[in-house]
Amino acid sequence: MSVKRKIYRIMSVIISVVMFCLFTACGNETAEDNSRLKIVATLFPQYDFAKQITGDNAEVTLLLTPGSESHTYEPTPKDVSKIQQADIFLYIGGESEVWVDEVLESAQNKNLKTVRLMDYINPIEESHEEDEHDHDETEYDEHIFTSLRNSQVLLDEICNAVCEEDKENEEIYKKNTEAYSEKISELDTKFTDMVNNAQRKTVVFGDRFPFAYFAKDYGLDCHAAFSGCSSETEASSATISSLIDIVKKDNVPTVFYIEFSSQSIASKIADASGAKTALLHSCHNISKEDLENGTTYVDLMTQNYQNLSEALN
Repeated sequence: MSVKRKIYRIMSVIISVVMFCLFTACGNETAEDNSRLKIVATLFPQYDFAKQITGDNAEVTLLLTPGSESHTYEPTPKDVSKIQQADIFLYIGGESEVWVDEVLESAQNKNLKTVRLMDYINPIEESHEEDEHDHDETEYDEHIFTSLRNSQVLLDEICNAVCEEDKENEEIYKKNTEAYSEKISELDTKFTDMVNNAQRKTVVFGDRFPFAYFAKDYGLDCHAAFSGCSSETEASSATISSLIDIVKKDNVPTVFYIEFSSQSIASKIADASGAKTALLHSCHNISKEDLENGTTYVDLMTQNYQNLSEALN
């Protein structure tokens, strides 16, 4: 993330925090139901993990609007209010969430338990190719949840936080966590077996690339139009030409795009190479329809398994 963009986002958050403080000072805070544990999550994976762990015993809120882009999210005064009134706040802690520190520093709820999920995994250093980026500090890939193995760790840590806040239902939470962890583990085994027995290990993305952790888990050779989740919208002609050559050379049958993408680059590569296109979901966020239908992280990764299986065989 560029220094200018980071400063802009921090200033936007400061304004939201100030507005929140003004609203609460004027007595505009609405009464809240305190009968259940309140959990607020920035992104869909930790939202889903918290839902799976707590069931009906907690009120779990996803800050990110369904269907919206996670990397450009900035909290509104209402979002700040939700965080301030929560018992537990779950966030990743990467570059896209630089705004969190400012919100937490202003927190009036001193009992708020915060869980920074990047603290519990070994992060991969982010790669950058855009000239406009000014990188004075090492940045780490924040898409830790694309790894099923990381997600099991995150699930356990969220369970620990929930149990600390609600010891009365600890047994239920641990049982739910074990059941969901088993589903994730089974899916991880399926991915491992599928890749080990695949005809090829080359994966092409005509899109951004938030799958570094996923690719590392299974030893996949990935090529993408952009490194990481670049803010660029157009790939160079040289990059597209290179990806077309890879698809043709390795007989890659599928070019992938990620959720909420225009799919234009993936389609261009597919049209020029005779491949088809398919979705590989990074799980940052889901559509309103999927959220209402109860789609889970495991559901999304199961869909990824099916699409990737076709692409590697």
